[in-house]
Amino acid sequence: MPEFRILSIFNRYLQYGGEETMAAKIAETLSQKALVREYNYSTQEWLDAGKFSAPFRGLKNRHVIRQLRLLQREYKFDFWLIHNVFPAMSPAVYREARRLNVPVIHMLHNYRFGCLNGLLFREGRECRECLKGSFLPGVKNRCWQGKLIPSLYSACFQTAARKSGILHNAARFIALSGRHAELLKTTGIPEEKTSILPLFVETHLLPYVPAPEGGDILFVGRLTPEKGLMPVLQAWERLDTERRLVIAGDGPQRQELENWVKEHNARNILFKGFVPLEEQEQLWNTASASIAPSAWQEAGATTILESLGRGRPVIAFAKGAACDHLANPLHGWLMNPDDPGSLTHTLQTVLDTPAARINVMGEQCRAFIREYRSPESWLGAFMEIAEQAAGPGSLPEKHTQES
Repeated sequence: MPEFRILSIFNRYLQYGGEETMAAKIAETLSQKALVREYNYSTQEWLDAGKFSAPFRGLKNRHVIRQLRLLQREYKFDFWLIHNVFPAMSPAVYREARRLNVPVIHMLHNYRFGCLNGLLFREGRECRECLKGSFLPGVKNRCWQGKLIPSLYSACFQTAARKSGILHNAARFIALSGRHAELLKTTGIPEEKTSILPLFVETHLLPYVPAPEGGDILFVGRLTPEKGLMPVLQAWERLDTERRLVIAGDGPQRQELENWVKEHNARNILFKGFVPLEEQEQLWNTASASIAPSAWQEAGATTILESLGRGRPVIAFAKGAACDHLANPLHGWLMNPDDPGSLTHTLQTVLDTPAARINVMGEQCRAFIREYRSPESWLGAFMEIAEQAAGPGSLPEKHTQES
């Protein structure tokens, strides 16, 4: 049987995160229908080779380019699936793909082409100052790592990436939600080359038990300002309830959040710290619903998908991928991000909802994941995109003969 040959390309960040996890799961899923090889490059390796020379190597990483040439020569990939080349692989990856005449499918996990930190979020609010590709505001505001020099480097990198021609030369771009696609368009990503393909979760890894009466409200994720937890704490303090708000996660904002709880003597808020996926089962078993209050236009929102897969409806602001995942009212509660009172009101509504109703919603959540957000449904949709990227005939004749 003919099969695509795919090279998956990912630049690892200094801190392991959901993007890296998803890139690995995608490669594993694609291997069911394609020959897949992964090329992952470490940002730490880039820094270890010399911090002072790192910015120059980051703009043209010759080591990475040599490795890609060797891989392409050996496997003759039909296309490269690029997830991320920032900050160490360099924009030269895009130019090399064009030089080798290899089609690129670029899966975008954020808004890096129009924002130095990739989030369209700064100082507690959404920001669109660099959308068109002029990154001077981002440098001025120290938007990457909160520092001037790293922000200047990020601006040079993104400018070089845009000048590489990738915005027009890529065969396809993949957005992770409808809102993600809309915002990518404003950064210069061609709408006619963009396909919307939501992420997936593996339901067999998400055990299900019915929600208990009077269960917890659960947050799982990294504790950073863009995750929007501070307003949740403030809303919870106003509620008259004996129920618990359980926060499983760690991050740079943890101390600030814990200090706020102590200073305001807020009751029934429990910080669990980072909890590995394999140890989260008890947290979900005692929860009625989860909350994902992202303050930024989150591209993929896998935490929402994981909650739905566990049969727990989700409380979220009507932003980013949440609008797609929670379009059906049975999947959760979408709040108006411009209404300060909507969070308190929604939390009270959820607390007043009996477990029987929560579990009816939970069954719908799981059915939605099985039909529309499973690895199988994702794989079928991706292969259609791959056919478009490969062009007429889809597969080189040599691959058909070899199969």
